[in-house]
Amino acid sequence: MSTTRMMILGVVRLLQPVHGYDVRRELLSWHADKWANVQPGSVYHALKKLADEGALREAGSEQVGGRPARTRYEMTVKGDEQFRDLLSGALWEQREVEDPFLAGFSLMTELPREEVAAALRHRARRLRADNEGAGAAIASGWAVPDNKPTHVRWMLELGIARNEGEIAWCERVAERIDSGEPYLSEELLARWKQARGERDHATD
Repeated sequence: MSTTRMMILGVVRLLQPVHGYDVRRELLSWHADKWANVQPGSVYHALKKLADEGALREAGSEQVGGRPARTRYEMTVKGDEQFRDLLSGALWEQREVEDPFLAGFSLMTELPREEVAAALRHRARRLRADNEGAGAAIASGWAVPDNKPTHVRWMLELGIARNEGEIAWCERVAERIDSGEPYLSEELLARWKQARGERDHATD
């Protein structure tokens, strides 16, 4: 929730006073649902919660035609302080990100070597395709038009750089798997075999 909270407070701070619809639209235009996991459906609930907590305040509402009235929000002093704390934390802290790939990779010993190596090369191809698409979008100006801040381009470049590092890692490890490099030390392998033998004996 802290990332969603920071992003919503940040957009309100930039555009205040602002309707929930415009906050949602702005975050979608940033594709924040993909890289920040800000779910569009959570925006209205988060705005109301932030207002209930005193981080935002309602700045009036308006109704257009037969549509429901739209509430405008703006920052409070409490919200501004909270936003600055969240922003500083996000920039200065290093946090681990949950990745299902790492969970699967930790159990790679339970699959044939050929399958693991093939999966790594497939991952590298997918990442390379992503980078080619992002690079083309940057070069054409589609991803970062003239009316976008410069740091949007820098964020895209960071994604490309991260992918390039993982591509090289995937290909390098796939080669080591193909070469027959042992997964386990002799000591660990002996322990695993002993544990499996004891387990099989217990179920006889």
